[in-house]
Amino acid sequence: MRSFAGAFAELAFDLSLELRATGRVDLARELEASTVKSVSYDPETDIGLIALEPQRPLNTVERNVIGQKLGQVIPFSDAPYASLQLDNFGRVVAVELVAPPTKLRWILRPASNYRWRRP
Repeated sequence: MRSFAGAFAELAFDLSLELRATGRVDLARELEASTVKSVSYDPETDIGLIALEPQRPLNTVERNVIGQKLGQVIPFSDAPYASLQLDNFGRVVAVELVAPPTKLRWILRPASNYRWRRP
């Protein structure tokens, strides 16, 4: 698995920069250290999702008793097409991209694990 910062260097830099500027240094570090679990992109809806594997794994109680759920979505003002998804434990789990810039679309398409096919 590739690191998020290695696979999407410019995006990681932009998002981390804004997180640091807004006082969320902890999330910036976690985002940079995350590894890419999967990438999906649908050109019809122009929506992409980069699922991330957080550095800190869930322990047995968190995984089996509490369970992992979507906890918070953090939008970005400098990159309005992107939002950061955190789980209910505050870990970075995904970056959602709605109508990303053309340059980013060309990175998402070949990286996508799920190839969208027309009927």
